[in-house]
Amino acid sequence: MDPSRSRILKTAVSIVIMLALLAFIGWCARWRIIAWHLGLPAPGYSVSVQKDVMVPMRDGVRLSADIYRPSKEGKYPVILLRTMYGKRNPGHKYSFTGSLFASQGYVFIVQDVRGKFDSQGEFYPYIYEAEDGHDTIEWAGTREWSTGKVGTYGFSYWGSTQWLPAPLRSTYLKAMVPIVTSQDVYPRWIYNGIFRLNDVLVWHYENAPKRAQSAEGVDWDRAVRTLPLLKADDSLGADIPAYNDWITHPRPGPYWDRVRVDDRVAAIQAPALIIDGWYDYYLNLAIDDFKRMKAAGGSDEARQSVLLVGPWTHASKSKFDDADFGKQASFMRQVRTILAWFDFWLKGEKNGILDGGSARYFTMGANEWRTANEWPPAGTRYTPYYLKSDGGANSAKGDGILSETAPGAGKPDSYVADPENPVPSVGGTSIFGKLKAGPFDQREVESREDVLVYTTAPLESDIEVTGPVRLVLYASSSARDTDFAVKLAEVRPDGTSVNVQSAVYRASNRESLKKPALLEKDRVYRFEINAGNTSMLFKKGHRIRLQIAGSNFPEYGRNLQTGEDNGTTVQTEKARQTVFHDRARPSHLVLPVMRR
Repeated sequence: MDPSRSRILKTAVSIVIMLALLAFIGWCARWRIIAWHLGLPAPGYSVSVQKDVMVPMRDGVRLSADIYRPSKEGKYPVILLRTMYGKRNPGHKYSFTGSLFASQGYVFIVQDVRGKFDSQGEFYPYIYEAEDGHDTIEWAGTREWSTGKVGTYGFSYWGSTQWLPAPLRSTYLKAMVPIVTSQDVYPRWIYNGIFRLNDVLVWHYENAPKRAQSAEGVDWDRAVRTLPLLKADDSLGADIPAYNDWITHPRPGPYWDRVRVDDRVAAIQAPALIIDGWYDYYLNLAIDDFKRMKAAGGSDEARQSVLLVGPWTHASKSKFDDADFGKQASFMRQVRTILAWFDFWLKGEKNGILDGGSARYFTMGANEWRTANEWPPAGTRYTPYYLKSDGGANSAKGDGILSETAPGAGKPDSYVADPENPVPSVGGTSIFGKLKAGPFDQREVESREDVLVYTTAPLESDIEVTGPVRLVLYASSSARDTDFAVKLAEVRPDGTSVNVQSAVYRASNRESLKKPALLEKDRVYRFEINAGNTSMLFKKGHRIRLQIAGSNFPEYGRNLQTGEDNGTTVQTEKARQTVFHDRARPSHLVLPVMRR
């Protein structure tokens, strides 16, 4: 070889090696900064990525996966994430997650579910995830780079892809981290028989295989008001079979039984770190999942499941214009907890992850993390706060009072619920379309005459409310069916009212979700409304507030109040609602007050 060419070749090789070394040093530096910020151990491995690995399912369909592995040869435990949103979707940062886990000594697999992006087959929400998830776990547990221990991880739909295969008992599945999800899909989308209109419609549209326009250009205000609901997708130019099926199956039954495992917990043998947020629509379902796993999980390990609840929305947001929960609120701080969970169950590290109580929760207002051995925590004192007024509790300017003193001969309050003029959703749990989840100023809502408002006097001392909130409501309606939208709020000394927890209750479901019972006109009923779980410190000088309205729209679909099916009809009726709070009919809010 020509000496000059030899020198050039050697120089080129040296440059390539130097660039590779600099890239590796740069990669390590970046990950050390990230690890330091999250409180994680420094990265122990550089990472290699193998893309579009086709994993065979039992029926011959192959699903595409990207595999992030430590560059050093060897066997490693596996963490599996299965997504319907595209394994290279930059908005979901799978490459960041994969590189993070692989740098800590795991093989991380992110897979497109059936019928999505690079995977074969036809997509239909949820119904294939049990068998496909099980087959993928079995495949991952038997690769040459696998120790045979597999964990699953992910948010929302990715969380369902964990719960659904869990009862199939793969011997390789050793731990799960289902985040903002539940063991039963039905109550997430069909809340007490009430359609979660905004998020269902937008979610189906944004994930439809064919749609007429970008979601950026949609008039969501018009879309959510479309009647019948069955045609709302058509109004967007996207006839979506799964959306139509959900509308036409508003009751529990065989259709929804295919995508639930809450009745199969005894077959689940892997422990779960169940994570949710106070402003997520899965919250109460996740708490129920935790309680079932602790009581009836199918192994000693499963019964060591842990609950973690923070001040987060479904999208893990913890910063809001109308509420400041402090530096400890960030979801990113929980990455260390998630890693420790996998280190314990997949690597056998004795890191104390199970120490300190199996229920770990953030108390808003105090802005502190706390632990308990069960949910609700021991020491809860269920305290009634009675509704009172002289018949004029309409709006925050009215005379509605919340008091620990039982009522006397108070006058009832009334308002007109009009489906054509619904009370708007402000804050709460809905994240799609035009809505924003979380704590928001409620004064716009509380200025309406069709919203009853009951408020305590300024508190003489701090009161911590931790656990399930319940409303016992004595009420009548002129309609054959109606809804009661309730909301717990904190009122600050400057008058700002911020939502803490909310729920919507459909009167016809008071006896059974499967067999609705219509109302008798103007008959007084006793309704028990589960308003949901929370942990909130109401500070001295602040006030506790309850709202009662006829709707919370468009987070929840409207009750058209005719008694007919709300998904397939268009006629609406106004209803006069009357709320009673006297000696014989003492409507009251039950708060779980913690003794400290």
